[in-house]
Amino acid sequence: MTPEIVGVDVGGAMEIVAGAGRGLAQSQLDGLVGLGRRVHDDLLLARARGQVGFGDLYMLGREAIRAREAAESLAPRFDTVAILAQGAEADVAAAILGALAHPFHNLLPRAGRAGRPRVVLVDTIDPDGLGAFLDAFAVEQTLLVVMAKRGSDIGPLVQLGVVRDLLKKRLGPGYQDHLVVVTDAKSGTLREESLRDGLLSFEIPANVPARFSALTPVGLLPAAMVGIDVRGVLAGAHAAAERTAGEDLRTNPAYLAASTLHLLAAERGRTVQVFVSCCSALAPMATQLARLYGESMDRRAPDGQPTAGARVAPVTLSLPRDEALLGRLCAAGRSDVAVVLLDIARSSRDRPLPKDATGLSALAGRSMSDVVLGEGDAVRRYLAASGVPSITIRLPALTPNGVGALLMTSMLSAAFAAGLRGIDAGAPSGADDLRRAVEERLREPPPPPA
Repeated sequence: MTPEIVGVDVGGAMEIVAGAGRGLAQSQLDGLVGLGRRVHDDLLLARARGQVGFGDLYMLGREAIRAREAAESLAPRFDTVAILAQGAEADVAAAILGALAHPFHNLLPRAGRAGRPRVVLVDTIDPDGLGAFLDAFAVEQTLLVVMAKRGSDIGPLVQLGVVRDLLKKRLGPGYQDHLVVVTDAKSGTLREESLRDGLLSFEIPANVPARFSALTPVGLLPAAMVGIDVRGVLAGAHAAAERTAGEDLRTNPAYLAASTLHLLAAERGRTVQVFVSCCSALAPMATQLARLYGESMDRRAPDGQPTAGARVAPVTLSLPRDEALLGRLCAAGRSDVAVVLLDIARSSRDRPLPKDATGLSALAGRSMSDVVLGEGDAVRRYLAASGVPSITIRLPALTPNGVGALLMTSMLSAAFAAGLRGIDAGAPSGADDLRRAVEERLREPPPPPA
């Protein structure tokens, strides 16, 4: 298998394209090389000490093998597999499924799905979401997979409690065969409940935060359920880990993307980072990348205080749906925006445009991919003319190998970005504080009826 290379082009973020005082000078990247080497060494040391676990997940370890084998065994037995997850876990599962599963997988007849079940993501505890799902699907033919790294959070416990109660009432003894848990290897209420009930369960390593869990069963189990080649995903991640092993941020694509975003925020005030998918299949991946970078670059410093420097705010858009919104965000004179464009060079489902189609004479003889790539090029030109720096991350094609490479490259990049800002990427953030505040409120007695 030939490794597919993830292309990272930061040319649109440089002064020569975005304009003086708006983009970066090469000297700014050069000046960051020394710090980059120290961050690189710190990451290697943390990995050797077992503090950073995602960098080794490309190995076909025990949990990856178990997830693949379980999917092969369970898939023929159920009509539907429901992934019950929230937050980072939901984003991770959606990113891989969105990129590699057939976009209309659940609408195909079973034969068209190669005998695989429908796979739906239920990322809510809202009664109009979770409740509606349970009303719509026959639990007798459904496998319910509850996924949460922090297994004591209110959200996953509500999901587990509601679906387990329903399964017990509908199925009685043997309900456990319809319930799977993916959570921390040792801690949390989900782990305790899975052991008590004898549920099939999978582990998320303690040293892998949820947003870095794409190569754990959080990402691999749903992927395997729809028939995605998880070995290919892991092989692509392995190839990317080798390609991004160098210490020089100017030649390491993962480090180059991180350094560019860091400098744009810290030295150019470009703190609104807009992640834009140029094709629909990568829309969930853009959301995942926004979370990776946003949570890694905007967490607290090791002393618990907010990190020094500019705070960053990630935004996710998808073309062509959000073309008008992108135009408004990046209107000339806007000085706080940087854009990351995520696209592919060619689709395996490409089709030629009819030569005699009304209004398409200028595109005669070209393909649908040509239109999508042309739109991306037009966006880059618009951004340059508006003085908005941009980075392009491009895959040759949407394959398991390429998606695995993108996942590993982006995770390494986000970890490096955190290091450049002197941040412990696993430390509490404002979002964690809000989560705790919500859970404290929910654990209070309900107010008396009016």
